[in-house]
Amino acid sequence: MDKIVCFGKNYQDHIVELGDPAVEKPVIFLKPPSILKQCQQWGQTIQAVLTENETHYECELVIRLNKDRIDAYTIGLDMTLRQQQALLKKNGHPWTISKVFPDACIIGPWIESSDADFLNIPFQFILDGEVKQSSYGKNMLFKPAELIRYASQFFPLCTGDILFTGTPAGVGPVKKDSIGVLKMGELEYKVQWAPKK
Repeated sequence: MDKIVCFGKNYQDHIVELGDPAVEKPVIFLKPPSILKQCQQWGQTIQAVLTENETHYECELVIRLNKDRIDAYTIGLDMTLRQQQALLKKNGHPWTISKVFPDACIIGPWIESSDADFLNIPFQFILDGEVKQSSYGKNMLFKPAELIRYASQFFPLCTGDILFTGTPAGVGPVKKDSIGVLKMGELEYKVQWAPKK
């Protein structure tokens, strides 16, 4: 893997939630592999660092590339320092430091498949017993094939690269000792957050 490619504003309800204008093209930002944490087996609970109080979850479908094709998918979290991001956006600066920090990318076990039917599988994020996000990949504004084509216009996509495909509405903060459940169909895993030491 060379990089983690993330796409923002890919669900209309999330754009409305943020009060942002509509987009005509995908919004792209990158994260380094060094901040990635992966749950290796469905049903497990993994521990993650809580960087600060305004650390927000963004539940997303995640795909892995083999050359320029999808070879696996899973469900994950693109974590965001929301106050930091809002200040950076206000000042017209890049989002990098609000998106790159320990455990800022969390993913589940890979499901190996090149079949796009995973867009019809419901996915959810449940925080401390309450459903916060629920959607389908088919609700994306730009489908995975479009995201791949668009990103490849600007930089090479490498085998093993991971793409976060955007989040639906319902984002919000996690707290100390919060437990999040990520579900894709009948499969799930859990994340528990602890303060940074």
